[in-house]
Amino acid sequence: MSEPTYFVTEAVIRNLKKQAERRFKGVRSAHMSEAVAAALGFRTHAALRSSLAGRKTTEATKPSNRRAIERLRQLGYNPSEDLRLLPELDRSYSPFSTFPLNSNRGVRWRGWRNLMIAAINAGMEQGLFGLSPGEDWWAGADPQNNDGVEGQYRFTFDGDLPAVVSVSAVAGDELSIHVLLAPRNDQVEAHLSAGLEDGAAFAQGWLERRLGAWLMDGGEAYSCKRALQARLAAVDVKPLGYADQGSFIG
Repeated sequence: MSEPTYFVTEAVIRNLKKQAERRFKGVRSAHMSEAVAAALGFRTHAALRSSLAGRKTTEATKPSNRRAIERLRQLGYNPSEDLRLLPELDRSYSPFSTFPLNSNRGVRWRGWRNLMIAAINAGMEQGLFGLSPGEDWWAGADPQNNDGVEGQYRFTFDGDLPAVVSVSAVAGDELSIHVLLAPRNDQVEAHLSAGLEDGAAFAQGWLERRLGAWLMDGGEAYSCKRALQARLAAVDVKPLGYADQGSFIG
């Protein structure tokens, strides 16, 4: 069973700090950096920076407001106990629901997860996008406005299964990913496909990049032909520097 992990980039740290500064004013910039580092499980901001040296992402704990408040008090501030400087990411952040992280780890979830992770890894390896806001590099992308045309690319899943992927930048610096496994012909695009009428399996989901780097749990779409279900669920594919579970942000 996969366990939730939280990865941050320099852009994520900046975004978290900006959010904290909006919610608790009058804190020196260096002190808020210390509070964010503490929230992420680091003793100091310098330790957090050191963990990112030469790397695009570093593993952290999910943000803890309790740790941030303790650090601010050590630095001479008096925040209230219930101050929410940062999102704690233990549940959905959709405006319509507050579901906790997906606890269903059945064959369908594993198949969806594996197909999505493989597609995201392939897009990163092909240099089409990255894990920070604005890192949209496919032809026609518009990273300044989370707009532009959809990207299209192909990869091979589990050694011999062709797949086609559509990727688009959406609000909140997220990526929307559609994957179609074994498309019936080369003209089919994943985001315009009719699911199992056009291929052997279909998966769709979102990659969060603003508050951390993770595949969103919840809201996913998945269908798979019965003959392939067990195989897709059993593939061992690891995410490249991002988490395979995280809050759904709608």
